[in-house]
Amino acid sequence: MARGLHLLALAGLSPQVVTETLWCLAKSDPPRLPQRITIVTTSAGRSLANQLLPAALARLAAQIGTEFPQPEVRVLAGPAGEPLDDIMTDADNRAAADGILAEIAAATLDPDIDVHVSIAGGRKTMGALAALCLSLCGREGDVLSHVLVDPRLQGRPDFFFPPDPPELLPLPDGGAISTAEAALTLAEIPFVKLRAHWRPALKIGAFADSVRAVQQRLPPPRLELDETRCLVRVGRQQLRLPPSLYGTLYWFAERCRTGAPPVSWRTDAEAQALGQSLLAVLQRFRGVRDSVDVERALRHGLDRSYLAEKVSRVNRRFREAFGPAAEPFLIRAEGRRPFTAYRLALPPEAIAILGETT
Repeated sequence: MARGLHLLALAGLSPQVVTETLWCLAKSDPPRLPQRITIVTTSAGRSLANQLLPAALARLAAQIGTEFPQPEVRVLAGPAGEPLDDIMTDADNRAAADGILAEIAAATLDPDIDVHVSIAGGRKTMGALAALCLSLCGREGDVLSHVLVDPRLQGRPDFFFPPDPPELLPLPDGGAISTAEAALTLAEIPFVKLRAHWRPALKIGAFADSVRAVQQRLPPPRLELDETRCLVRVGRQQLRLPPSLYGTLYWFAERCRTGAPPVSWRTDAEAQALGQSLLAVLQRFRGVRDSVDVERALRHGLDRSYLAEKVSRVNRRFREAFGPAAEPFLIRAEGRRPFTAYRLALPPEAIAILGETT
């Protein structure tokens, strides 16, 4: 038995994205049309949807020989519970996030209905929020998509889908375009499904709270340092560092594991102690153990420019090797110059040091 489909579409001031998405679904192989349509929009978007969509939906239904359910238009609530007219402030953004999460979470409760979320309409903020919300709540059969339309036909009051037969529509420059050139494309967007890590049916609330709930249930990041080869592992990826950079990272990792405070100093005595500590670690690794340059740089204490340069190079190597996955493992700089503090912001148990130096 075929599963049902619920189309949940974002729509701002261009309700055309709803009919364009429906046209693409009707043309897919095999065709898959929704038994339920929900439009999530603002108060201004509701007016346009109510004004323009009924006639356009009737024309599309007649053209493809089907019937569509009456769309349910949901207006996002603002910070004070009023209908949201636009997303203009941080408070508006938080309210929109909470409202979009509530709609998507409710839509994904029915185990027999797949949810297709279209982010083609509305502000970019709404699309980003909807993608994140579907990542929180999405199941195996759920879909995230964006409909691609010829820019010359986007948002026009006289184009809602390619009509049959095609029509000629005027262009601002005085020319014309045939709707046969529309070439609508429904681009599906892969997304990470995190539903298994929490129970959204029992914890529907603020978007930020829901993100934290999932984050607490995800396994902590893990950084593995292989002493014997100056090798760093993050998940299944690995990176070999020059001994001086590896030793610097190793020093920060040891401090993190032992609960030492962030690296910062205000006196010469503190700089001297930190310099000797870093030098002792660096000299454990081949390639820096007999380095005159390293000893000269640290013998009189830890130099701020020396440390900043090493931290920058380690972080750059991590970003090049691991991409966005590097973020939790970067050495962080906190506070204002000249008293910037540096640390690895990882739980101590997330760091594993393998092997022995020789």
